Amino acid sequence: MLKKCCMITAFIALITCTLHARQTSVNQDTLINIITQKKDRLAQHKRLVRFIKSYFQNSSANQKSGGLDTMRLLFSKYGLPDNDAFSNFATSLYLNKHHDLKNAEVHMLRAIQLTRKNNDTYLLYQFLSHLSFIQTDLGNFTGAVYSYRLAKKQASLLNDNYLQALLDVNISDLYYKSSLYNQSINYLDQAALLLRDEEPDRRTLLTTIIYYNKSENYFRMKNYDSLKVYHDKLQSPNNRSYKIQTYRLRTGYYLRLLKQDYLNAIKQIRALKNNEKYVPADLDNQQLADAYFMSNQLDSAKLVINGLLANITDDNHPEIKYHLYELLAQIAEKQGDTKLAGENYKRALKESQENILRITQVGNISSQMKIDETESSYIQRTEAYKRERLWLIFIVIVAALIIIAIALIYRNGKQKRHYEKLLFAAKKEELAFINSHEVRKHLTNILGIMDILKHSDNKTEEYKQVEAYLYESASLLDESIKNISEKLNEE
Repeated sequence: MLKKCCMITAFIALITCTLHARQTSVNQDTLINIITQKKDRLAQHKRLVRFIKSYFQNSSANQKSGGLDTMRLLFSKYGLPDNDAFSNFATSLYLNKHHDLKNAEVHMLRAIQLTRKNNDTYLLYQFLSHLSFIQTDLGNFTGAVYSYRLAKKQASLLNDNYLQALLDVNISDLYYKSSLYNQSINYLDQAALLLRDEEPDRRTLLTTIIYYNKSENYFRMKNYDSLKVYHDKLQSPNNRSYKIQTYRLRTGYYLRLLKQDYLNAIKQIRALKNNEKYVPADLDNQQLADAYFMSNQLDSAKLVINGLLANITDDNHPEIKYHLYELLAQIAEKQGDTKLAGENYKRALKESQENILRITQVGNISSQMKIDETESSYIQRTEAYKRERLWLIFIVIVAALIIIAIALIYRNGKQKRHYEKLLFAAKKEELAFINSHEVRKHLTNILGIMDILKHSDNKTEEYKQVEAYLYESASLLDESIKNISEKLNEE
């Protein structure tokens, strides 16, 4: 029995290892197919960036560097033109997955430096965007905003609305983390406008993220009605995201918190930890601490807050720390420990000062971003004006040519009519001449002969003498009449 159990255990372990290997191993055939794609370099770069991002997003955080090593080996073996840049990009994503943010930033900067030499707009856009993600996680919001500013310049050159919308969503997240909620919502609205004419699949996925990000902003602004609107939008079956269930459940307990239903909110947040479809985050514990405090469960709130402060995480930036230290100070006050309350208020003040400084710096660079956007809009409008001016010049030239053509046609018609009048007059004179000189001449001869015959005593004898002259005059008259007929039939 024991042997059988061991065999079953070993078999299950083998299956688990195999499944894990399938999930974390690199699909070499697909990667080789992408690397050896020669015709369309931009399409190759897009496929390769998607492949690398998808691999590291779907891999586990405790994964070893085998997949990264395989990628770098294949890049070199099959002669990827941007081998060094992509190797540094992949390394940065690997280090970011393992929370080694400083070294992830170093490798992303190397990738950007290598890409600048080739002046590759698409790769610069991607690498600068990812650098912004890393700098945001490091709490370097000033650097993140500056990187976004550079990325926006590349996005405007690409003229791809989806990429620009995606960048606006990321910038809105930065404003959200800086407590600049109205600016965050403005960028989300801007992203939604850019998505209007995009393909349904791409539009739907990013629209879901926009709905959720707006929900986050309205929750922080304590705007229950607007939060409810976007919570309801997230319930639509048309929304798609690998975190869609998380979005729906999180905005659900947000509504409870804004309704001050703290006890049920606490139950809901704690139950989410056992929900396999839910993707937990530190902000859940932040809201749990607030709910504990508001429901007067001070020790539970303190326990959660101390756990958050002990862990340096992506969301543990000055604005969050300020709020957590302020909560600890208020808890200490309620528990009568004024000394501890004072110490925590000092810590909260320090974090608040850092947060204000960071917001000021973000505001300065974001102002420059607005200038860049205005310049970009001006350049686009100038280019549009140039195109419109060229079209206007073309239309004017075509219109002028049409007018000239009409004038020529009219002049030609007028001249034709004039020539026809001259020709008619000439024919008329010619016919008059023929009529007066030839027709009447022959007719007069005939009439003269007929008059002679009329007054002749011997008509038979006289006729025989003038018959030939009569026949000749009649023939000549016939020819003259035919001649007139021919003249009349001429064009």
